[in-house]
Amino acid sequence: MRKHFVLFSFPFLLLSSMLIFYQTTVFRNQLNEENDYTGGPIVPFMKRSLALHYQTCESFLNSLNTTVPVLLIDVDVLKMLDENACNLPTGRPTKIGVDVKYLSATWLLQDSRFEIVYYTNDTEKDFLDFRSEPRKIIPKKFSTCWVENLAVPADIKLFVEFWKRAKFVNCMNLHIPRAGSKVRMPARPSSEVLSRLRDELIENRMFPFLNGGTLLGWYRECSVIPHTLDMDISVFAEDFNLNFVEQMEQNLSDFRIKRKFGMTNDSFELTLAPKTGFKVFIDVFLMYKGVENGSVTHHWVGGVAPDGTKYKYSYPVYDPFCAADLHGHIFWVTCTPNEKIVKEYGQLWYLDHLTSKYSWNSSGKNVKKNGKWTKEQMKMVYKVFKR
Repeated sequence: MRKHFVLFSFPFLLLSSMLIFYQTTVFRNQLNEENDYTGGPIVPFMKRSLALHYQTCESFLNSLNTTVPVLLIDVDVLKMLDENACNLPTGRPTKIGVDVKYLSATWLLQDSRFEIVYYTNDTEKDFLDFRSEPRKIIPKKFSTCWVENLAVPADIKLFVEFWKRAKFVNCMNLHIPRAGSKVRMPARPSSEVLSRLRDELIENRMFPFLNGGTLLGWYRECSVIPHTLDMDISVFAEDFNLNFVEQMEQNLSDFRIKRKFGMTNDSFELTLAPKTGFKVFIDVFLMYKGVENGSVTHHWVGGVAPDGTKYKYSYPVYDPFCAADLHGHIFWVTCTPNEKIVKEYGQLWYLDHLTSKYSWNSSGKNVKKNGKWTKEQMKMVYKVFKR
């Protein structure tokens, strides 16, 4: 069964010291009513070990109480909580997030305990938008527990991963003339389906990032290339979790496998389709480290032709630790999109090339042959499913 993350949820866990106070104030009810993800189940999320960590850090957390609800976003503090080591230097301000609807609480800015970062929680978007420098955005679907008016991320390691990838990168928003071009991939419904897959991958502790034509469409025109036939995302091979494949095979996912190519250590690719909603094919590529003389010099993804020929698409060392807005949905992207796109599509990447005239195994500037599977191997590494 899939888990659902709910922002500002209330776990029902009895702690001996009653550290966590589950209050049902009017304000907290308003928070839930304004959340995009209302209607989902409230998830008990704290394990006893985490509860004990909080017990030993009780006095520190209580010292951060204030008169309006705030979110603890200080990564150093969160890591200390996770390690049960709340020995912060005296006088160090703690970074907290405050919803912009509490801008009138100006006394917070004078409180030496805090470093304030305001954020917006737009009901039309699936991320929180922090007014920091640089600007940061993170998914809003995560659980919290409350210590008085302080919301603490329940899954600290997950929140830290979100924050590590939070730096916002803007797209170019170029106008691409396409007179008479047929729209095969409507941008908003396809982006919504991709965001659902993103959530399932996150639940399996994978952090996908845009790649290929989907990265190009976002960066070039802040959208999806309308004549494309599929969407592309990647996951680092070292982060891949086979449980996700097993969930789909056991019918425990909102997606089904249409194709499975390669092996997890070589040219692995899944083509997935949603069971409900807009029908879009999504290619998920494992991205591998290219190692030369003991050092990572590049990254690459693979492709497999029906005759067994393997192809390798190489990129400069990949850095998917930034975040982007694609039609109201947060997706992670490389922090240097121009560099990666020029490598794959060349200096004229800003010109449109019809999908019907683009060859997947020869048009890219970064593709070359990379060996060939034998006929026996192809029985294992090249599977197309009709379901």
